[in-house]
Amino acid sequence: TSATVSGLSPSTAYTFTVKAKDAAGNVSPASSAVTVTTNPSTDPTDTQPPTAPGNLVEAGKTSSSVSLSWSASTDNVGVAGYDVYNGSTLATTVTGTSATVSGLQGGTSYTFTVKARDAAGNVSPASNAVTVTTDTGSGAAAWAAYTTYQVNDLVTYQGKTYRALQGHTAMPGWEPANVPALWAVVS
Repeated sequence: TSATVSGLSPSTAYTFTVKAKDAAGNVSPASSAVTVTTNPSTDPTDTQPPTAPGNLVEAGKTSSSVSLSWSASTDNVGVAGYDVYNGSTLATTVTGTSATVSGLQGGTSYTFTVKARDAAGNVSPASNAVTVTTDTGSGAAAWAAYTTYQVNDLVTYQGKTYRALQGHTAMPGWEPANVPALWAVVS
């Protein structure tokens, strides 16, 4: 009156029923159904999270990316990977102790933390936080009329770099030096 079903996938819902069968091969109607979701790990006995990653530091930066490195976490079974957060948003997942977060805006401050996770799904406390301001200048295109700009887009105009404060389509006369409501001087 009991059975163990193996070979199932982690974090998956399964619905089971039971039917009785006699020696003559007659089969009963199915029992009521029960739905069970498997544990997120193949090792449900591992409930210990890894230690927090240590010594998170900036390893380099550009106007659109930041490289980070940290010291490895330890775990009673093994660390499966690291999740890098930009504020509270997951930026990237890696298996090693370094990562590059790209797609960032120039001249902007970002705060990063890293959490380790093991194969059982246990997550460590966050590492120390590191705040990095991306480089300005490089990658900024020259301002042009009739161009659509998004918030934080960078442009150059008369030897200066400006950051868009609002999304808009530039019109003649809306040069960055003329409309401080649309553009802020970065450098």
